[in-house]
Amino acid sequence: MNPIILSIADGTTFFVGLVAVIVAEALALRFRNRPARPFLTALAIVGLILVVISATPLPLWAYLIWMIPAVAGLVLLNRTASPRRNQVVSCAVLFASTVGLCVAEAPYHRCPKLSVPEDTTVYVLGDSISAGIGTERSWPAILNEITPFRVVNLAQPGATVGSAIVQARGIAEPGSLVIVEIGGNDLLGEADASAFRSKLDTLVSSLCSDRHQILLLELPLFPFQNAFGQAQRAMISKYGVAMLPKRYFARVLGTKNGTLDGLHLSQAGHDAMANIIAGVIDKK
Repeated sequence: MNPIILSIADGTTFFVGLVAVIVAEALALRFRNRPARPFLTALAIVGLILVVISATPLPLWAYLIWMIPAVAGLVLLNRTASPRRNQVVSCAVLFASTVGLCVAEAPYHRCPKLSVPEDTTVYVLGDSISAGIGTERSWPAILNEITPFRVVNLAQPGATVGSAIVQARGIAEPGSLVIVEIGGNDLLGEADASAFRSKLDTLVSSLCSDRHQILLLELPLFPFQNAFGQAQRAMISKYGVAMLPKRYFARVLGTKNGTLDGLHLSQAGHDAMANIIAGVIDKK
């Protein structure tokens, strides 16, 4: 996958953009009426664009709280007649709001650790990322070999969150660990985000009612797909499920020779995904 696209999908551009804006405006405050001003202005604008296209699924109000002082500061710092006190206050507010965004986003970048009894069956609900599309051994099959758990792969090529609800009927016993890798086809098929959220809620609710432990794989997102990420994060808040941050999924997609076509996993990609998931699951 293209490194630029990958950096957007895994959330890197969000933090790069935040840093670019705060550094540019702080230096512009320091170097007033200097030749560096046009460069710093351009850097701040690039940073603003990176934050917007990062599709980080934070609430709109959080973006606005940061965007207003960022844009206001950029305007003030390019007006030589504006009082320096106003410029300093603007930079201070921008710094505080930047810290606030980082604090709000940081919990979603922590890798979860799940303690699972050895006799627990692990079920995988998913699409072709988990089912595979060729002769490659899928990552659930590899996970079955490298962990002490029995892994049952219910994933199907072309699956969406709606069809994952049907897949879930194949879970034979309550109290299992269910790994949910779903949503890519909903994104690519331009599904309605509110419908995606409703069906995902139905899926997670039904799994929780059977006392399953759930690991949700966060979707790598492309620009302006924030609502799909917000839907997944809503499940964390509502049901207390664990979620593997999207940077791990994106890391697999960016593995050397990790995909067959930029999306579907090669054998190297399946191996990498299995090892990542194995690192999340601890035997009790």
